[in-house]
Amino acid sequence: MSVVESDYLKRWIGAPITDALTEVALKRPADPIEYIALWLLKYKENETKKSLEKSNDNRLALEKKKIDEVAQKQAELEEEQARIAQENAAKKAEIEEALANQAKLTEAVA
Repeated sequence: MSVVESDYLKRWIGAPITDALTEVALKRPADPIEYIALWLLKYKENETKKSLEKSNDNRLALEKKKIDEVAQKQAELEEEQARIAQENAAKKAEIEEALANQAKLTEAVA
């Protein structure tokens, strides 16, 4: 067996096979080959579930981040809307005051 093949086996099946063989040695099932086969199938199923959960967790985190960003932007827009409303109210009051003063001047002249 070449180094490349050995590295491949260590990388992809080293830990699961070691764990499966350890369990066979401890439990001594009647059919160790079937036990290892079923153990490896269950291992693969669990790894797939973990990968899917991790992917879902990542997507959930991204969605939460987007929601937070939208909420923050909404709050900023509401603050800006309130500020604009205050500015408009102040300008309206100035205009009304100026019109009232002008009306007084017009009455005084007449």
